[in-house]
Formats: sequence, C-alpha cells, structure tokens
Amino acid sequence: MSSSEPSVTGLSQKEEERIKRSLYKLHAATGHGSTRHLVTALRRRGASDNVLRLAQDFSCPICDEKRHVTPRHVASLEPLPPRWSTLAGDVGDWRHPNTGEHVQFLLLIDENSRYRVARILTRGAKQTPSAAACLHYMREGWIQYFGEPQTLRLDPAGAFRSKALEEFADRHHIYLDIIPGEAHWQMSACEGAIKGVKEVMSKLADEDDQITPEEALATAILTFNQRDVIRGFSPMQLAFGCGRDATGRMTQEAQQLPEELHAANASGEFQNLLQRQAVAEKAMVDWRTKERLNRAQHSRPQPTRSHYAPGDLVFYWRTQESGQGKKKPGSKQGRFLGPARVLATETKRDSQGDLRPGSSIWCVRGRTLIKCAPEQLRPASHREELVEAMVESDGVPWTFTRVAQSIGGNQYEDVGEEIPSVAEWQRAQDIQRELPPTRRISMKRPGPSSRPPTAAHPDAMDEDLPEVESSPQRPRTSASPKTGETASQHWTETLGEEAFLVQESSYWSEETAAVTVEVDVPASQRGLQAMSKDLTHFFVGAFKRRAVEVCERKLSPQDLQKFREAKEVEVKNFIAAKAFEAIPVHLRPSKEQAVGMRWILTWKLRDDGSYKAKARAVLLGYQDPSYEHRATTAPVMTRQTRQMMLQAAAMHQWRLRKGDVSGAFLQGREYPDVLHCIPCDEICSAMGLEKGAVTRLRKACYGLVDAPLEWYRTVATYLEQLGLQRLWSDACAWVWRPQGQLRGMISGHVDDFLFGGRDDDKEWQNILDQIKAKFKWGDWEEDSFVQCGVLIRQTEAGFELSQEQYIDSISEIPVGAVRRRDKEADTTEREKGQLRALLGSLSWCSQQTAPHLSAEVSLLLSEVGTSKVGTILRANTLLSYTKARRKHKMLIHKFGPQEQVMLFAWVDAASQNRCNGGSTQGIFVGFGTKALLEGELGRVTPVSWHSTKVDRACRSPGAAETLAATNGEDALYFARYQWSEILFGEVDVRRPNRVVAAVDGCVITDSRNVYDKFQNEVIVIKGAEKRSDIEMLGLKESEQQTGLKLRWVHSEAQLANSLTKAAGGRELELYYRMQHCWKIVEDPMMQSARKRRVQGPPTALSGTFKACANYQPPGGADPN
Repeated sequence: MSSSEPSVTGLSQKEEERIKRSLYKLHAATGHGSTRHLVTALRRRGASDNVLRLAQDFSCPICDEKRHVTPRHVASLEPLPPRWSTLAGDVGDWRHPNTGEHVQFLLLIDENSRYRVARILTRGAKQTPSAAACLHYMREGWIQYFGEPQTLRLDPAGAFRSKALEEFADRHHIYLDIIPGEAHWQMSACEGAIKGVKEVMSKLADEDDQITPEEALATAILTFNQRDVIRGFSPMQLAFGCGRDATGRMTQEAQQLPEELHAANASGEFQNLLQRQAVAEKAMVDWRTKERLNRAQHSRPQPTRSHYAPGDLVFYWRTQESGQGKKKPGSKQGRFLGPARVLATETKRDSQGDLRPGSSIWCVRGRTLIKCAPEQLRPASHREELVEAMVESDGVPWTFTRVAQSIGGNQYEDVGEEIPSVAEWQRAQDIQRELPPTRRISMKRPGPSSRPPTAAHPDAMDEDLPEVESSPQRPRTSASPKTGETASQHWTETLGEEAFLVQESSYWSEETAAVTVEVDVPASQRGLQAMSKDLTHFFVGAFKRRAVEVCERKLSPQDLQKFREAKEVEVKNFIAAKAFEAIPVHLRPSKEQAVGMRWILTWKLRDDGSYKAKARAVLLGYQDPSYEHRATTAPVMTRQTRQMMLQAAAMHQWRLRKGDVSGAFLQGREYPDVLHCIPCDEICSAMGLEKGAVTRLRKACYGLVDAPLEWYRTVATYLEQLGLQRLWSDACAWVWRPQGQLRGMISGHVDDFLFGGRDDDKEWQNILDQIKAKFKWGDWEEDSFVQCGVLIRQTEAGFELSQEQYIDSISEIPVGAVRRRDKEADTTEREKGQLRALLGSLSWCSQQTAPHLSAEVSLLLSEVGTSKVGTILRANTLLSYTKARRKHKMLIHKFGPQEQVMLFAWVDAASQNRCNGGSTQGIFVGFGTKALLEGELGRVTPVSWHSTKVDRACRSPGAAETLAATNGEDALYFARYQWSEILFGEVDVRRPNRVVAAVDGCVITDSRNVYDKFQNEVIVIKGAEKRSDIEMLGLKESEQQTGLKLRWVHSEAQLANSLTKAAGGRELELYYRMQHCWKIVEDPMMQSARKRRVQGPPTALSGTFKACANYQPPGGADPN
C-alpha cells in the first residue's frame, strides 16, 4: 500500500502514521497513563472519530514491557509416596534463648506419614555436622527401625555433598534426590518440620530456663508426632496404628485402668511431664495457626509460566544487582535485567512417563550462562526485540553455533531462587518508579546501510533508545593518543615502581572477569540432547579433553600427516588383533545399544626429549550398559617389588631387560561378554564396512573400564602356563623356580615389563623367546632404560636409579616481589592448587629415588590447607635444592654369594612437629648383611621408606616412638615375607610367621623407652602410657614368633632421623657420602647424642663415622 492510498480508517498511510506519532508523544508526556483515560480526554477535546479509533488501538512499547502477565494459580497433584519409601532430611540450627548455646540437629521425616526423628550432632556457633555423623545417625536412628528408604531427599549443602553419602546410597541402592539450590519448596515437609521444631523448642526454653537442648528437641519431636494432624490422623497413628497414652506408653494394660492411675508420682515427674507437654502442644498449635494465616494471606495469583522455546528473547528478574561503580551503583530493590536468549528448558517425567517442562530454564546473556526459574522470566516486547536486532549487526539468526562462539568461561550463574513477589513485580511495571531495562552495547552502532529501519514509530525509537557505549567491558592494555593531546613523556618516566612488580592478573581478582574460549557444539541430535540436559558437565568435559588433546583442524600440514600415519598404525593394530567382528545387516542391533568410539590425538614425549604423534582409538566406555557392574581393579607393580627385583638381579648376576608391549589391550584374551560397538570410520573402511556399522567387540579395547583387568588376566594366565609362579605378596610379579632354585623373575606395570635372568641360562632364554613371540612388542632395552619415570642403569656394582630428566621438568610457583614480602598472608585457592601440584611432583621424586626429600615434602603437604605465602617460598626453596642435586643416584648393591643378607628397619618419630599438632614417623627399610649386627660398616640397599603422620595423637614423645616402632616392624614384617617368598617360595598364607622367620630382621630405634620395654621378659601394662604398652606387645610377639631383633643407637646414628625433621638430620647425607653404607653403633653406656657431644671428641660423627667418610665399597663407585 502506498502512502497516498486510504487505510481502513479512511486516512492515508502517511496521515495515520502522523497521528500515531502524536498519540505516542501525548501518551508519554502524560506519564504513560492508561489507554482508556487517553480516549476519554480526546473525546472531551472533540477529536475526530478516526483519531479516537486509532487511540483505542494504540499500543505503547514501554507499557508492553511492564504489563503485568495474566496470573494463574499453581497447584501440585502429584501422589504421595508410599510409607517409609521417601525419606527427607536436613540440618537445623537452634540457639538456646537463655544460655546462648548453639546446637545443630539432623531431622529425618517420612514424607507419607510425616513421622520424624531428630538428634543433636554438633554444638557451637558456625558448626556443621560431618557426613560420617549424619550417616551414623541415619543408620542408628532410622534404618534399624524402619528399614532402608527407596528415595533419600536432601538439601545440597553441608555434609550432604560428601562423597561418602553417594557411596552409601549406591551401596544400598537408594535413589539420592538432591534438590536444586535454594529450591526449598521441593522438600517443604522437612523444611516446615524444622521450623516448627525450632519454634516449639524456643517456647519450651522460655517456660523452663533449666531445660537442656536434648530435652527440648525430644519434647518437640514427640509433640509433633503425637498431636500433628495429617489426613485426619497423627503421624504416630499413621506410622504404628496407635498413639501414646498420658504416661507415654504405647501398650495396653489388661486391667483397662485409666491412664492417670499408672502414674508413679502424680505430683512430681508426671505433673512436670504434663505441664511441659501442654506448653509444647500450645506452641505447636500457635505455630501451625500462624503458618496457615500466612499461607492464606500470601495465596495470591502468581505470574503465569510461559512456555519458552530456545532462542526466545527474555528478561530475567534479579533481587540484588551487583554494583558497577560509583556512577552506576547496584540496585537492592530488584529489577529486570537482560536481554537474554533462552538456551534450553529442563524436563522431567510425570507419573505416566511423559516429558513435561521442569522448573529450570537456561539462558545465555553475552558470555554468561544463567539458570532461571520460569516465574522470574518475561518475554521481550516488540520494541526490545527491535533494539536487539539493531545491535546484532551481522544479521545471523540465533543458533547453537553462535552460542558456542560467543560464550566464554566454564561457570554459570544460578539466579533461580530470586523470584520476585507480587509487590515487586507490580513496582517494576510502574514507569514512574522503575526505569526500563537498558541494553549495554559494547560495539559501534551499525551503519545506516547495514539494516533498513523497521520500527513503526521511528521518532519514538530515537527518543527511547539507550545510550550507546563504545568502550569495551574490560580496559585495554594500550590505546592510541587522542587528537589534541600533548606529547607525552618517555614511558620509563611515567611508570611507578609497582609497574615493574609481578602482580596477579585481574582475571583472578575480579569476580566478573572472563575470558573468551571456543567449544565445539555436538553435531548429532544425541549430543545436543546431552548438552542441553547438563550444560555444566558438557563444558567441563570439553575443557578437560581440550587440555591434553590435539585438534586436527589447527594442525599444520606436516603435523597432520604425522597423525594420519599414526592413525594408520592404530588401525592396523585393530585389524591384526581382530578386535571387531562384522555382523550381518539383518542381525545388527540398533545403534542405541552400541558403544561409540573416538580418536584421541596427543603428542608423546620420548626419552630423548623429542615428541611423537600418537593416535589412540578408544571406546566410549561410559556408554557400556553394564558399566557399573564390571570389575575394574587391576594390580600394578609396587616400588618395593621393583627394589627387591633389582636386588635379586644384582645378587644372582642377572641381566635386566625392559619390554614395552605395543597396543597391549588389543593383544588380550577374547572378551568374555557380549558388547556391540560402532568403530571409527577409518576402522570401518579397513574392515570393508560402511561408516557407522554396528559390530561385535572381540577384544577389550582402550576405553572399557575392565580393559586393564582383562589384559592382566591374559598375562597372568600365559606366564603361569610357562611355569612361572605368581607372588602372593605382589600380584604383578612372577618368579621362575625350577626344582626350587630361583632362576628368573618378571614384574609388570600395565604394559611395561621387567625381565631378570642370566644370559647363559638357555631355558630362561627360551621362555623369553616364547614371550616375545606371544605378544607384539615395541622396544626391548637393557643395561639402561626408563621405567615409570626412573632411569635404571645396570653397573658392575649393581644398579643406579636416578630421575634427572623428571626433576628438570618441574617448575616453581611464581611469586611477585610485593607478595613475597608478606610471608604471613594467606594463599589463594589458585596458589593452593599450584602448591599441591608442586609438592605432588616432589613427592613422586621422594618416593622413587630421593628419601632425603620425604620429611620436608610430608610436612609441607600437611600445611597446604592453612598455607601462607611463606609456605610457597619454602616449597620453591625445596625445589631449588632438589634441582641442585638432580644428579643424585640411588644404589642397589651387589652382595656376594657368601654374604648373609637380612632386612633392617630404622624407625624414628618426632613428637608434635606438624602444624596441627600431629607427630611424624620415619621408617627406612633396607637390605644389609649380618655383619651389621656385629658393629661393622656395611652396605645398605634401600627397600622402602616412609615419612608420614602418626596414626593417632600422642601425649608424649615415648608414645610417638612406640607407634613408629610398631609401624616400622609392620613394614619390616611384610618386606621379610616378600623376600622370603621370592627366594624360597613354598608359601603358606595361613602360617605367615613361618615364611617371615626364614629371613632375619632387625628393628633399630633411638628410644630408650622402647628398647627397655622390649628387653623385659614380660611387658607389664601400667603407668600413663597403657595404650603404648599394648602396642609394644606386637613387637614382643614378633620376637617370639619370627626371631625379630631390636637394637638401640643414638640419634646421630639413626638413619630414619632424616625422615622426621624438615632440613633436620644429616644422617642420609652421610649415608650417601659413604656410598649407601651404614653402621649400627654399639654403645654399652647407651649415651644419647647430646651427651656424647657435651663430653667432647670422639663425637658421633667425628669418632664413629670419621673413618667411614672416605670408605669405598666393593666396586669402587664414585660418590654422588
């Protein structure tokens, strides 16, 4: 229609537009009044019928944005669960009004009968019951009487977020229903019960100031169970079929006497009981009446729940908007913010199994995910949609791809609990009291040619458009000088000293800071559904995969060709292993029943420092229908087994070799279960199948939870067929002992295996040839190789172990100069994470080759939770010390055939030297000859060492020493058991003492208390340390059953002294200088090291070990 043609009103289009603009100006000038008043005023002024007709149809975009949505009542018709099937629980906090004592109690309530129980678990302000305490009371106070519920409904706060609770529910097949945060109405029965119980407890305390919290809680619970009305009955009647009488009994007497006659003391306890019950019942009735009145007063219509579709433009309500600076302070009244795009609506199934909209809607605003409730959303008006369309200058419609390109970060904002009340909703509609929501534009306004004007009222749009901001949301690091500015000084003259200091980035200090990231949205419908169902899980998983994986789209042509070649090698391995079996088309199951498969591309670091392209095709094991029922525990070789195998190889002059199985899981036995999968496209092409074909799995491929266990079973079965015996002490170690003579040993760590045997033993070499032929191997190495990050080198004197390359790869924690000065400042969560990572790397080094780092690492790990900046500096200093000694080597000695080898355990303890008051124990177990017992200097091979916290609190140093001695004897007992099994075999697991007695063992302590009690014929339990005396009985029993010996040395001759103190003992340093040799110092006077130093030379170090400093063991190895 042209502008000159008449419209329905008889006016031309141009004239009609002019009248509408005038009507809008008049409407805005009069304060956005109602249309009815506008028509009345125009009629009184004698306006024409055409103007009146247009005024009646007039619509203001501002008023449309604030118009109240037509309300409707919200009701729930869901049926009640069966009795005892749904249990709700929550923690209540109550303060005694007279004494001020704070208590926290756990309340459990059956949602059918409303029968409730409760118990006080903790006391004190700001205390929270632990998960263990809650589970203990749940078992004791509910499950043992009413059985295990089918559903456990809890609040997602406090102890209910514990992993122990999830494991308990899984173990007992209980559905754990954790309600959304702040959605307390979903467990209103439990929430209301806690409010009522607290109200009654307070009224009881007001009446009786001597009542204890336990008595008040018991009376309140009893009152609600007996006097509350649920569907015409009390909870006690619904639960047990009868109620209590006046005396508190639930049994019926045969004489049928009145209840009052059963009272033993009518004027005493019975009278107090009735008075207290009367107060409680009155308080309950008053509270219930008040709740009903409040419910009636607030039972007003709520805004309707509109059905929102993905892509809808909406505004969301916020109770408290965060401040944006002095010019734009935050509002505390609540207002609509936006606009935002609806991303997805959570769904749930009704009683018929049909899907219906849930109570949460996910929206996207800029780079933020927002979780909202339907009650706090309103659709955008036509005007707001036009403003948003002008901002979106690219003209591309809303899609999931655009969301993935624009959103950033891996967190979202949950505002679902901020539902406006009716009064707030009405206030937000009043244009006089509330400004309309503004749209922050962080880009230039689109040019006039980018999009044609589409507004019906262009003049009005120009009046009400929000002010456009051209500055970005975050300040830029540099900017071009503006026109008219004077010449600036040199940059070095304008910067202050603080500019040259390392400061923490604003990303970690500003709550609203964000970064831009890119996450690929799934292309399949199934992937989109999974993403929409749990966006948090989707984004976190995407970030984890991208942290280590390689994206093919971003590879250079040369790197892409390397990964294609790696893929070809992997495909050949699958085809050669016959991992998949093709299924005829008419017999194939649906793809929903099959497990998917994907590629994982990574760069693998070689031993020489170069990188190798590695492609691994893995099954999506989480899609396995029997995922939770499969066994997943697969053993690996321990450090002690490695040390003992190296010691056996050195003593028997074996050649040690290392083999790496290529594609180990594909070489396992045939998969025993029926499982279907969809291989990768490259594997389907190699099998001659179409892409996406369903096949049957024949081998336990990578990705299945039981693949490591299936591989272990394959190896264990084959080695036993060859005549090797698996050790009871380590399931990943096998020995070859024909005719009772030890002639070979094999140990494995997943697909890395160590082989020890003589080169001139033809039978052993024949076994190795069969093993090489059975499996496909990668590299076979000998004399010098890396095993689990440890470089093992075989020498004439035995073996050397080092981790120089691993230590060089550890990086320190950066600390700025300003923060370095404040050593007592608390660390941030990010710094705590960096501290755990650094100490974890140093802990691995200390556990493998560097015992001298164990004590410092153990003590620093105990301080992480309360760490200061000084803790980080100490950890960096420890790393510098470790790097300075990165060439340190651990030695495995070659004992001669005539030397009698036994095991020694040096034990020591430091009392209360940890930040939390705990004690530290040090245990060093090693091989040595029996000549050490005679006071001679001898070689000692480390077997195991520990620097850990003592299991319990110790009231004295003697108690700590006793615990260290008993724990050290326990470690020595297991080492003797394993070494005896390796050397002699013939193990009877029902009589382990016989096995242990075949190998001599000795415990060395520097505690006179432990030594004196051990020397007694009978230990008498007396004094203040009775528990320590009982623990000493274990040492005495081991002496009688296994021939255990115990020796005393002074502290400077105690090898484990360095495992209990930070930068304390020099014993390990002296031990290294003497080429891993030591001496058990005999002293008939049993003088401590302090007295020996006071008496003067010869001291512990200058006398006893003076001649040892230049000691050269057999083999002539150089010092470290």
